[in-house]
Amino acid sequence: MNKTIILIALMTFTIIGKSQTNDSPEFVADRPGIATSPFIIGPQSFQIGSGFSIENDHRENQSMQTMLWNTTLQYGINEHVDVSLQTDYAFEKADSVNVSGFNPLTVGTKFLISEGNKFIPAFGLLFNLTLPYFGHDNFKPDNLGPSIYLLMENDITDKLNICYNVGLEYDGTSAVPTELVTICLSYDIAEKINIFVENYNWFSSESKPENYFDCGITYMIRENIQLDLSGHLDLRNVEKYNMIDFGITWNFNRN
Repeated sequence: MNKTIILIALMTFTIIGKSQTNDSPEFVADRPGIATSPFIIGPQSFQIGSGFSIENDHRENQSMQTMLWNTTLQYGINEHVDVSLQTDYAFEKADSVNVSGFNPLTVGTKFLISEGNKFIPAFGLLFNLTLPYFGHDNFKPDNLGPSIYLLMENDITDKLNICYNVGLEYDGTSAVPTELVTICLSYDIAEKINIFVENYNWFSSESKPENYFDCGITYMIRENIQLDLSGHLDLRNVEKYNMIDFGITWNFNRN
């Protein structure tokens, strides 16, 4: 059995049932970083996260530009569970070939297992399933693509926070999973402004590791609306890959 699956299972069974002593964050947005918070958006709460990114990739002896408009809908079922639905509209330009259309739908469920206490991190589980029934033929996988992530987060100080994830992803084509490891540090430089730096990595036995770095800023224009801007680089090919991403997250159930 894959060692990552064993690690996730052991940590999950260890932390289930721990007391919840901290208050959940007032506003939770999965944008803009790759790392995902274990906290949910709130019971009977509806939230939209949407953004636009431009990716320039000159690796693999080719030039490709991808423009992506992504939208995620989330609904909080109760204090410990929320569900999500995500899709993207992509425009890919590779040399003289242009392809545009919707990516497949991804449905997800997040479980908040423990809110943590002092040095004990908050824990959560996220399950995603990419469906091969919708989207452009060039973007659809052959089969269902399940993913599972263990989500962890600690408040180091009142202003400094660390979020880190480990997970397994299946792309719906290969039977070999890809492992994802992320770590993100964020800091509140003002009441409404947060900055972050992040490292995220994919590992697979079928390909070389992929190691990325991103940094960005978020701004709360209201207590239920967050704007974000971030930039990404490939640490192995800094001069050949970059992406810029900006977006908005809006929770409709907060005043």
